[in-house]
Parts: sequence; C-alpha cells; structure tokens
Amino acid sequence: MSDPNEERDHWRSVIRAFDGYMRYHLSANHARRMNFLSLDKESKAMFDGIGYREKLDAVDEGIRRNAEFIEEMIATPVFADMLDSDESEYHHSHSHSHSYSHEQPHSHSRGNGNGHGDGHLPPNDYKKQQQESDLSQDKIRSTLRSFVRDWAIEGRRERKACYDPCLEALEKYYPLPEPEDERTIRVLVPGCGLGRLAMEIAARGFASQGNEFSSYMLIASDWVLNHTTHRHSHTIYPYLHSFSNHLSTMHNLLLRVQIPDICPSDVLGNGQGGAFSLVAGDFEEIYGPSSWDLPPAPTTEEGWEDNEGDGQVCQKGRWGAVVTCFFIDCARNVLNYLRIIHTILADDGVWINIGPLLWHFENSPKKSPKGEGSIELSLDEVKELARRVGFDIKEEKMINTTYTGIPDGMLKHEYNAAFWVATKRK
Repeated sequence: MSDPNEERDHWRSVIRAFDGYMRYHLSANHARRMNFLSLDKESKAMFDGIGYREKLDAVDEGIRRNAEFIEEMIATPVFADMLDSDESEYHHSHSHSHSYSHEQPHSHSRGNGNGHGDGHLPPNDYKKQQQESDLSQDKIRSTLRSFVRDWAIEGRRERKACYDPCLEALEKYYPLPEPEDERTIRVLVPGCGLGRLAMEIAARGFASQGNEFSSYMLIASDWVLNHTTHRHSHTIYPYLHSFSNHLSTMHNLLLRVQIPDICPSDVLGNGQGGAFSLVAGDFEEIYGPSSWDLPPAPTTEEGWEDNEGDGQVCQKGRWGAVVTCFFIDCARNVLNYLRIIHTILADDGVWINIGPLLWHFENSPKKSPKGEGSIELSLDEVKELARRVGFDIKEEKMINTTYTGIPDGMLKHEYNAAFWVATKRK
C-alpha cells in the first residue's frame, strides 16, 4: 500500500474498529439478553436461578473494561487525530488484509453490531459493511487473545512450547559471548505479532528486529513495548466473546488476565540486552529483491544502519539468523519466503522455524500484487523445497502446541507443529 491517502484511510479504519469494539460487542450480548427475556416466565425463573441474568451483566461489564483498555491503547496523539478527523462512516476494505489466522474459528456476526446499520444504506452496501465490521472485530478479539499468548502468565505454556525451542537453538548456534565482548549477531523475526519472541531474543544480547504486517498487532505491540511501565498494570477479559465450551463462567468465560507479565523496559532498559527494533510492513516488500541491490550503509554502534529508518537498507546477507514462528504458512507462494530468507542470511547463517502449515490464502480468490495465487504444500515438500533453495536441515522434530487457546477449555485446537534448524549452504 504505497499511496499515502490509502495508507492513512486504512489506519483510520483500524482505529475506528478499535473505537467501535464496545458498541459492537454490547450489541452482541444484548441479543443474548433479548433471547433470554423472550422466554416464558417459568423458564426465565429457572435460568435466573442459576445466575444467567447476572452472567450477562458481568459480560457487559467485562466488555466495558476491555473497551477502557483499548481506549488507552489507541490514545496516542496520532491515533486520536485519526478518530477526530472528518470522515464518512462507510469504509472500504483494503486488499492487503485477510481473515485467516492460526486460531480456532468462531462466528460473531451481528446485525447492528457496528452501530451504523440504520437501514439507510442499500442492502448490498450494508451487507458489505457488516462483513467488514465482523472481520475487523474478529481481528480485535484475536489481538486480545494474543496479549495472553505473549504477555500474560496464562500464556507461559504456549511460549514454552513455541518460543523456548527457538531461543535454545539460537543460543546453541551462537553461544553467548564473554561479558566484555560486543554482540553484533542480527536476528530477524518475521510475523512477530506482539513482539515477545523478538524481545526475548534481544534480552539474550542479540540485535533483534521484529517485522509485522497486521495493523492491529502493530498498534498493540507499540503499546506493550513502549508505553507500559510496570508488570500486571492492566486487566483484560479475552474469552468472554463466545459462550461456547467453557467449564466455568467465573474461571473461564470471565477469566481476568493481567498484562504484561514482565515489563519490556525492565528487560531492555538501562543498557540491558541487545539492540531491538520493530519494522512495520510486508515481509516480501521490505526484505525481498527490491532491497538486495541497495548499497551498504554505515553501521551504528547498536548494530543497525544509519538510514534504516527510511527503509532503504540492503538486506542481502545481513542477518545471522532468521526465526520464523507460525509464519511461513502466511505466504501465498512459500518459495518466495524461502528464497528471501536464504538471500538475507549471511553464509552459514541459521534459519529456525516452528509452526504448522495452515495455508492462510488457501481457497482465497484474491491474488497478490504480483498476480500470484496460493500454492499449498505438504511438510515434506516444504522441506525438500528448502533444500533445493540452498538450506541444510540440521535438526527437526514435531512439537504439540495450541495457539491462543482458551485455558482449560472444553475444545482444543492443537497443532503438531514442525520445528527445524537449518543453515544456509555456502
């Protein structure tokens, strides 16, 4: 998305989606309340007896608390300006977004959920608007659950399963230097989400850079990485949007989650750890062929180039390691990703991967800007393709893990994720 007006319109639509969270979800819960109130007197009394009315009220309150948190998260001046600017209430979608994720699916479509369904739009326009609203709110729910995965005590099990093997492999390949040595190994983490893995890499002394495409994740990661001051400063209710498959209303549906479990400034402040940065944008556009012929730039003491801020950095051979966690199946054409990772790695550089193959664009009619459709491969084909690109796979195993799963839920979507460590063949 290179057009500045289109870029601003997109960010404005994301901020307005966050701003509309409370209205949308209170409307959804109100539909439940109306279903309850439509029951006959005897049935209402039975449900009242087990606390269903209080449950609905508690969910309303949890939604309001989430909305207060979101309001603080988007309260930076640039975002506030986007909300205050004059704009029509009907927004078009942008082709760079897609609705797939590694999470378990739920439908939350609500007729009046976005507050704009007043009947004044033509039916087709209203249907499109509602679909866009549903998709936007699904991304916000995903963002709240990602806070648990990356920045809450309740996410430790997933982090241990997914992040620890990557960190252990990285430190095995690049042993820790003596304290007086300077660490200059650059590590790239594409699709870094809310940034915990990239931060943990920096905490171990590497020059770590995360890359993220989702505007929703970027807003959330900016807040947690740059605006938190102490641990457990905020409380969210990430699981109250669906009433299905909860063992307990109080301990599951209404689970209170405190974030962050650690404060990034406590980990990386006062000269601790290595350099840490986060770059927004499409992986192929930033690290792909358009960057490979740029002249090298002078390097700062922190390990980054002087002109990195404007995005004009030669990426060829720049990285000692690339760590991909639940990322490579985001590709329309995974061969593009493999070629880019291979090219941007230094000779003998290491690629560490963990994740499933839930091809995000499978069955999607949309093409990439280059006109490419989706190519889906099995695991053995991906690994053979990697070897042909120029990787030697040194270690590999399968790891069972969930992805933003509901703790102790009655339904679990568990991945048998592929983990490997590969080196760039000279």
